[in-house]
Amino acid sequence: MAGGPSAGAGSPAPQGPAGGDRHPLAAGRTTTRSPGDVSMSIMSPAERARERAVAIAVLADLALCGPFVAVAIWSGSLTMIADGVRGTLLICVGLVSYATLRNINRRRTGNFEYGTAKLEQAVSILIAMMLVVAACFIIYKIATKVPAASETGNAAYLATFFVTFNLFLNTAQMLSLRRAARDGASIIVVSQYRARIAKTIGSVVVVGCVALDQLAGDMMLSYWADIVGSTVVAVIMLTTTYGMLKEAMPDLLDRSLAEPMQMEINKVLAQFFDEYDDIIRVRSRRLGNGAEVEITLTFEGDRPFSQIAGILDRMRAALAQALPGAQIVLVPQPAGHHVMA
Repeated sequence: MAGGPSAGAGSPAPQGPAGGDRHPLAAGRTTTRSPGDVSMSIMSPAERARERAVAIAVLADLALCGPFVAVAIWSGSLTMIADGVRGTLLICVGLVSYATLRNINRRRTGNFEYGTAKLEQAVSILIAMMLVVAACFIIYKIATKVPAASETGNAAYLATFFVTFNLFLNTAQMLSLRRAARDGASIIVVSQYRARIAKTIGSVVVVGCVALDQLAGDMMLSYWADIVGSTVVAVIMLTTTYGMLKEAMPDLLDRSLAEPMQMEINKVLAQFFDEYDDIIRVRSRRLGNGAEVEITLTFEGDRPFSQIAGILDRMRAALAQALPGAQIVLVPQPAGHHVMA
């Protein structure tokens, strides 16, 4: 979006390079940012809770990953291997998510002048892509699997134990992430929570299918239990991926706000119709869990800037009330001035 540093309402007009006065309308730009965008030197309790929840989830997965994959290979359970591959990929993404969340919470993202919403959505896209890779691998293994005799032994018992333990671990981490994501303030934590829901649901199916596969003692029953379990895991992955992409892509592509929110903007513009000369441009986009609105208006050149600033302040307050948490940018221009789209 176009824009530079904002000139506060009522501030003196900036000077040009040669010291000449610029037109106050061309120089004035008023910006309102939500309180969450203000840098703080100390993390809030909610930020600490979110960071701790993600860290614990990643560390728990790391601790279980090695033994889980080893037992999966030893037992030959395709369902367990599929779950292990998915888990390994999500651990890699979880580490990236945690590092990104730490930087955001510690205000180390000063280069992102428009906030970190797109950065968080990019991490969400990364999680979705890893799920697609894992799902494709599982589908390939399903297509190439053939029935084979299986023996009940130590590997079978260990496989059943590990998938059951993994289910309880995923449930505990899902509840922890649910508490951390309740306010919806962090896209990264919400994405981790959604991925953990998919993982927990998948784990329920995995436990049943692995138990049948490893302990039933019937070749065809074991084969179909493994196929069904792997297929369910793959479907859950792809469903979760679709939801993440549907949520993230509009933000990354700067899609305009939904029509109900556009109508709220139009109502405010209509309310102040007699106080500005013309509307040059109205642009809006989603910004994480909020929105960003930029409106360029023209005013008669003989109006004092203090009067224009008062109008913009009232208009900004009305927009903030209509769109809570939105970043609002109002750009005044002299009448007859045109802005290229």
